[in-house]
Amino acid sequence: QAGEKTATGEQRTLTLPDGSTLILGTASAIDVAFDAQRRSVALYEGEILVQTARDPAPTPRPFVIHSRQGMVRAIGTRFTVRQHDGRSVVAVLQGAVELTPRHAPQAARIIQAGSQAGFTSASVDAPKPLPPLAGAWAQGTLHAERMPLADFCAELSRYRPGLLRCDPAVAALRVSGSFQLRDTDAILAMLQETLPVRVTPRTRYWVTVGPR
Repeated sequence: QAGEKTATGEQRTLTLPDGSTLILGTASAIDVAFDAQRRSVALYEGEILVQTARDPAPTPRPFVIHSRQGMVRAIGTRFTVRQHDGRSVVAVLQGAVELTPRHAPQAARIIQAGSQAGFTSASVDAPKPLPPLAGAWAQGTLHAERMPLADFCAELSRYRPGLLRCDPAVAALRVSGSFQLRDTDAILAMLQETLPVRVTPRTRYWVTVGPR
């Protein structure tokens, strides 16, 4: 069993013993456990992108991700899993996955490519179409399509240390575009140029986005 974690703003690509690949997003933590019965990854924090490989074992073993809310079983696929407080969200880029809530196995549901669904330990949401460029974070890009500024700042804050606060007065402004996550200061500078907002750093680790 092997544990891996990434720091804030860091990303890491792993090749698993079966040839599958795993990309850990910012501030993520996993354990990998492969044995004769199954290929298993536990996701404790953050987000991963998984590209499964055909199992080289004589008897194919299931490939499963365990989040705090339940189990994601891969069905020949490429997908992301993100751990939120109280729920997990799975986006299926290729193939399909089966979601099984921890406390309600009878509520298991298969999610097909082009869809995403959240689930709690008791239920699975109805699938929704994938947003444009889902999984772009694995290439170091944050893609926004008319995203409320409050949501954009919350997403950006996952990639920088300290506190990034969005003033409620500008929270509903919309952000669109693709942004390179390796330089979050440049993204904040761009917001100030393109929206009626002011970015105010109180300290290096406490930044507020508010009205101009």
